[in-house]
Amino acid sequence: MKNLFFIIIASFTLPCYAQGDVNPFSTGLNEGVTYTLPDTRIDVTISTACITKTPGEFSRYAERYLRMKNSISKPETYWEMKELKIETSGKPNPEKMYTIKLANNSTASCISVDSKGIIAGINIDTEIEGEENTENSRTQQNAYTPTGKQTDASQYMTEEMLQATSTAKLAELTAKEIYTIRESKLAITRGLSENMPKDGLSMQLVLDELNKQERVLTEMFTGRIDTVYHSFSYTLEPKADCDTTKAVLFRFSRKSGVVDKDNLAGSPVYYSLKDLKSINTQPAEVPAKKIIKKEGVCYNIPGRALFEIYTPTRSFYKKEISLAQLGTTEVLSKVLFNKNAKTKVKFDTSTGGIISIEK
Repeated sequence: MKNLFFIIIASFTLPCYAQGDVNPFSTGLNEGVTYTLPDTRIDVTISTACITKTPGEFSRYAERYLRMKNSISKPETYWEMKELKIETSGKPNPEKMYTIKLANNSTASCISVDSKGIIAGINIDTEIEGEENTENSRTQQNAYTPTGKQTDASQYMTEEMLQATSTAKLAELTAKEIYTIRESKLAITRGLSENMPKDGLSMQLVLDELNKQERVLTEMFTGRIDTVYHSFSYTLEPKADCDTTKAVLFRFSRKSGVVDKDNLAGSPVYYSLKDLKSINTQPAEVPAKKIIKKEGVCYNIPGRALFEIYTPTRSFYKKEISLAQLGTTEVLSKVLFNKNAKTKVKFDTSTGGIISIEK
C-alpha cells in the first residue's frame, strides 16, 4: 500500500453527511462512498546469506608463523538461510465492495481508505504502510555485503617484503610486520609510544588504521570470508477452504540458495495452513454474494488459522494468524455515528476487522 487518501464527505452549506443504507456496489448506480473489504494474503520473506571463503596466499604458513590452525585451505561458496519473516496484507475482494449512501444528521465526517480502496478508518487519521508483492512468485528484494571491497595488502608491505624472492620468505616477513603492528598498538594503549597521539580522537584514528593493516595482512594467512545477504519474498492467497498440508513453498540449496519449488536441485521447504474454525460459524454452503440491506458499515470478523513453515528437520515458523476468508461479514450500526456521538473506528486493512472503536 502506498499513499493513504481520504474521501471527505463535505457539507458545503449543508449539515454533515454520514452513513445511511449500505448496499453491494453496482457500476453506475453509486449514491455515496464506495469501499471494499479485503481477503488476507500471507507475505513470506526469506533472508539468506551467500558466504564465500577465499584461502590466503600464505595459508600453509599460518600455523608456523602465527600459530593459527583454522585457516581457510580451499575456496568455497555456500548459502545459509538466516530468517523467515511472516506478514499479512489485504487484497480487495470484488465481492465485498459496498456503497454507503449519504444521510443527514450525523457526526461522521470522513472515511479513510488505502490506495487499494480498502476501508481503513472512520473519523480517524490512519497512516498505512505496505508494499506490492508479486503474487505467488519469488522476488529478490536486496543484496548487499557488509565487508566491502578487499584491500590490496601490497600497500602495507615494506620494501624488504616486496623484494622477497620466495613465498616462504615473504610469509615470514609479513608475519614479522604483523607482530610489529601489534607491538605498536600495545605501546599506544599503554602510553609507552614515543609518538603518542595528541588526543583521544587522534588515538582512535591511529588504532583504527593499525587494526585495518593487521586485518589485511593477517587475511593473507587465515583467508577471507565475504558474506552477501539476499532477501526473497513469496505471497500466498489462501482460499476459504484453505486447509493445506505439506505444500512446497520453495526449495533451498546450499549451492544455489533459494530456488523455485519445481527446481529439484534444492530441498523442499513446506508450509501448512489449518483452519481453526474458532470464529467461523457460517453454514457449510454460503451464497457467493450476500445482499446486505442494513444501515451502517460492513466489516469482517476474521477467522483464525494455524500457519507453519518447516522442513523435515526444522520448524521456522508456527503461529496462529487472522484470515478474512475464514470469517464472517457483519455491519457496524449507524447509531454509533448519530448526532450525539462522533465515534472513531480503526480497521485492519489486512483482514477488514476492527482494531479499535472510540467514542
